[in-house]
Amino acid sequence: MSSDLSSSWSIDELAALVGVPTRTVREYRTLGLIEPPRKEGRVGRYDDSHRRRLELIARLQERGYSLAAIRDLCAASASGRSLDEVLSGPTSAAIDEGAVAYSTSELVDAVPALADARVRSLASDAGLIHAAGDDWHVRAPSLLALVGDAIAAGATAEAAIRMAAGLTDGARVQAEAFADLVVSELWNGGAVAVGDLVSLGRKARMQLTQAVASLIVHEVGLELRDRATKPGGAGLEELVDGLAVGVVRQRGKRR
Repeated sequence: MSSDLSSSWSIDELAALVGVPTRTVREYRTLGLIEPPRKEGRVGRYDDSHRRRLELIARLQERGYSLAAIRDLCAASASGRSLDEVLSGPTSAAIDEGAVAYSTSELVDAVPALADARVRSLASDAGLIHAAGDDWHVRAPSLLALVGDAIAAGATAEAAIRMAAGLTDGARVQAEAFADLVVSELWNGGAVAVGDLVSLGRKARMQLTQAVASLIVHEVGLELRDRATKPGGAGLEELVDGLAVGVVRQRGKRR
């Protein structure tokens, strides 16, 4: 930490600087999202590294990430990688998102096709959006963005929403497989201390999120390469190679 007093603040000063309540800074310390302050006598002093971390947390929350997911990233950064490195580049970590509330106008700004009530109904049936009073809850903002990008690239709204429904259905299958493991092998009527499982689960949360993302990308590459041999798929090999989608092997050699 820097020892430059001109760039250090009390907890109240830091909170005012980044625009959050003082209790929020204390909560983040308790959760391990920020490092403890440097002590000067009995007073804690926060420096620029704390300010940058708080600003990053705010940016991630705006993108819909939960505090639990951000905490997992903080744990990953303890290995020597900064959070910026974890979130960018070819070895970036996938982290789960928290649900985000959209007004109808915000939803339409994100995906213009959702201005059509029929398309919104299809998106709701697919689990992409959920009505919540006058707002809409979006469980996976990145999936909503993917649907919007697909439509903007030329896909029909119906096809993009079917894709989202397929991913949602696949997530349920993956969730069942993981829940079966927890209940049948780890829980055993609560014989294992909950605290131990929470500790294991925090690590597993990051592993599961990264594994699912990697497997899906890998399978996308395999599926596209397989369809290159079928009508309408000419040239897909070049697309897969250009995108570097996963580690692609021939289907007959899949392990």
